[in-house]
Amino acid sequence: MKLDDAPAPTPKPAASGTSEDRSTTFRPVEGGNEMQSGEKLLVEAYAAIWLILLAMVFFSWRRQSKTDARVAELEAALAKQSAQEGQARRAEGGE
Repeated sequence: MKLDDAPAPTPKPAASGTSEDRSTTFRPVEGGNEMQSGEKLLVEAYAAIWLILLAMVFFSWRRQSKTDARVAELEAALAKQSAQEGQARRAEGGE
């Protein structure tokens, strides 16, 4: 017999009493047949973790590419500046 085949229990009307009695009595939820498979939840959790990890790797890769491009620009600017300073020194020394 499956859980889906079992009839849902009918809730009994709550007996009037003190608020302490009402807070400790069990009241089943109607339509509470929503069950999730543990295997399905595990696969969903791993999929979410992998997606987050891949997103982090992708964004880190993009940031690293931008950093590499910036470092290359700075190295080119330094080389250009060094070349200009070398030419200026040779011009001063040649006079």
